Amino acid sequence: MYPAIAEGALFMGIIGLNNLRKYEAANIGMLVLHCLCALYFATILGPTINISLIVVFMFGISFLIYRKRWQRFTGFASATLTLIAIEAIYYNHLVSPLELTEQFQYLLRWVALPCFMMFDLLVLAHYVKENKELLQQVSMLVFKTSHEMRNHLASNTILIDLLNTEVKGHPEYEKLRPYMDQLNAINHGMSNIVSNVLSMGELENGVRTELNPEPVALLPFLRNIVKIQEINAESRGLQIQLQVCKSLPNAIQCDSRQLGMAITNLITNAIKYSYENTTIFVKLTTSATHPAQMCIAVTNSCQDIPADKMKSLFNKFVTAKSDNKVQGSGLGLYIIRSIVEQMEGRFFAQSENGQTTFTILIPLVPATIVKAKPENHALLQFPGKKIFFAEDDIMQNKLLFTLLTSFGCEVFSNLNGNQLLEKIEGTIPLPECIMLDDNMPGLNGLETLHYLQSNDQYRDIPVIIVTGKNDPNDLWLSKGAADVLKKPYERQDLLAALGRHLQMQVPA
Repeated sequence: MYPAIAEGALFMGIIGLNNLRKYEAANIGMLVLHCLCALYFATILGPTINISLIVVFMFGISFLIYRKRWQRFTGFASATLTLIAIEAIYYNHLVSPLELTEQFQYLLRWVALPCFMMFDLLVLAHYVKENKELLQQVSMLVFKTSHEMRNHLASNTILIDLLNTEVKGHPEYEKLRPYMDQLNAINHGMSNIVSNVLSMGELENGVRTELNPEPVALLPFLRNIVKIQEINAESRGLQIQLQVCKSLPNAIQCDSRQLGMAITNLITNAIKYSYENTTIFVKLTTSATHPAQMCIAVTNSCQDIPADKMKSLFNKFVTAKSDNKVQGSGLGLYIIRSIVEQMEGRFFAQSENGQTTFTILIPLVPATIVKAKPENHALLQFPGKKIFFAEDDIMQNKLLFTLLTSFGCEVFSNLNGNQLLEKIEGTIPLPECIMLDDNMPGLNGLETLHYLQSNDQYRDIPVIIVTGKNDPNDLWLSKGAADVLKKPYERQDLLAALGRHLQMQVPA
């Protein structure tokens, strides 16, 4: 009883230290006192109860309640020394434990063990809860940040399109075109970074983006990617040479968004690490060993990548940079790997004699594109077509209004679904198309779409969902959307979507 009374008195002393505002002394004193008491009772009781479990608890709280490095070190050292002392006393029989009856030993063990286990579980539960909450907060931050970034990127894309349209009619402004091309390249680069981060987040959460195969005209698709990257390459005196084997079909069946992201990441990676004033080769051929596969190889002149690093290059946050002059997140190749694996393809790299080649092999599925009447998107007009749209981002709202108006449409803008539904009631004639941002305050895009679909009066109005998420289009189409636009979308993407649901007119 005397040691127990002494222990109680010492712990009351901790309250006294707190009262004197000596918080750090109280903090460390609490842990050291626990260690001393554990050592004493372990000595007099011997192996009857497993005091080591309490020491494990003290290891945990050393990291749980202490923030300063010296505090954590003191706590960790105290717990370690206590454990060593307990084991030394046990094995060397330095102190004879109390002689207790077998019944009393069982009583002590089964009273103490549940308490010790409860202490350890409390620490573990706190760590799990804290980490889960932190993960949720980080995920929410990434989602909100990426959504805002995609809104700004979409605004930039619309603004660049509007500027390009204005420049075409005024030769004196042609000198501004190189700057707009650079802005467009920067915008695409930022869009690729955001897509990489979101893709990584989905992969970490076990979510796989569904592939949406569609017929893609191979050469125009590749030229568009290379054209954008050429602007970035010019800043380092680099050239990009596209070589497409004639044996490849004119069109292939693939997910153009995912494949475009993979090729963009390969070329972006090559631009970062290439020696200045060299040429990057982008070659597309059929696989020599597997004719049913398409081989995409990107070769650049750069410092050889060590063999030991080559094995881990396609892992996340791994880069080939040997200094801090080259900026990179280490996500590009990781995203390529996930895309290629999802396409049931293969990937590998080779680096020797100052030449590095990254190669991906994907199934080659020829496709046929039904030729429609040639259309000049720059001239497409929808005169008098009434369009309602809801977009909560003020800047993008204004720019989208301007862009749709330039198509000849009669446009009614709204900041959320509630406002749109209030405005559409009593409108005669009804709008011929509705555009909805999926993430809005009040009624979001999905909720607004559900209301429109459940109302016989509005059910037949085509609704285009505008989203910054990587959700497959089929998800939205299954919920009643007529079409889907992914942010940041190009002018021609918007024109094509409207053209599928409105009767187009080309001015004479």
